Amino acid sequence: MASINHLTDVTLFAPSNEALNEPGVKQMLQDKNRMKEILKLHYVKERLTLEKIKDKSVSQVPTAADKKKLYFNVVQGPRENQTVTVEGGGVNATIITPNIAATNGIIHIIDRLLGVPYTTVLDKLRTDPMLNSTYLLGQRRGFNDQLNDTTKRFTYFAPLDYAWKDAANNYPSTTKKLFMPEYSYHTKQILERHLVIADQAYTMAKLKEMNNDTIYLPAARDVLKLRVKEYGETERYDENAIRPEASGYQLEWEGKRIRVIRPDVECTNGIIHVINAVFLKDSDVRVTGGASLATLAPHLIMILIAKWHL
Repeated sequence: MASINHLTDVTLFAPSNEALNEPGVKQMLQDKNRMKEILKLHYVKERLTLEKIKDKSVSQVPTAADKKKLYFNVVQGPRENQTVTVEGGGVNATIITPNIAATNGIIHIIDRLLGVPYTTVLDKLRTDPMLNSTYLLGQRRGFNDQLNDTTKRFTYFAPLDYAWKDAANNYPSTTKKLFMPEYSYHTKQILERHLVIADQAYTMAKLKEMNNDTIYLPAARDVLKLRVKEYGETERYDENAIRPEASGYQLEWEGKRIRVIRPDVECTNGIIHVINAVFLKDSDVRVTGGASLATLAPHLIMILIAKWHL
């Protein structure tokens, strides 16, 4: 807390008493080193009023923790009321009491302790407002079911909703088919390309350390070949706006450069890296004959049976 007191402009996202009294949290409070790192995730070195956050919804700001950011989302309620959520370390919290004035900044009370994951990869996908399409497509053919398994460790490169919209612009025919039930086999194959299942979950820093060139990861389907680049900050913050940081990670897949919008979203059984593009090629669903045959096969069998009896 001493480091916060010495800052002139700071915003603290303070967990409520109820959040701190949760059983898992109370036990973790005994680990001073862990709590020190988690505390750094709860404050940023600038003044952020609730109004400022609302004006720049779905934005991100760096925290005092090394290479960790907070991500904001403004949810419109049925009566035109707005709820502001903040995510840090894979945990979504709601601002329940905003804009408490302090001598050197602002305090917002939130309903959860950030940085302590409490949901599986599946639950995170289900509740994240930016991953609706990835979740819904994964419901086909039971792909999502495995993501609730706590005995495995997943690394999931999950495309944002607008990544699927971009894919529809770049590959209109292919993407249209992926959203059609009769092509669910192909959809599952595409998602399997994004999911790594191993004995550990990989942070972006770990992936960067593994190899400066191409890395090979055991995806649910075949092998995922990636190059990981970390880029530095090239611009300063506008003091009047919350802006995306110019530093972060970039993936290279099949010659395409893909930004990691939200790295290291921690879950109880893995890590999600939110990306701004889909691992998709125009040829992925070009072999439509197979899909059509798979869809028509039951009908063909019934026709043959009918003819046999005739």
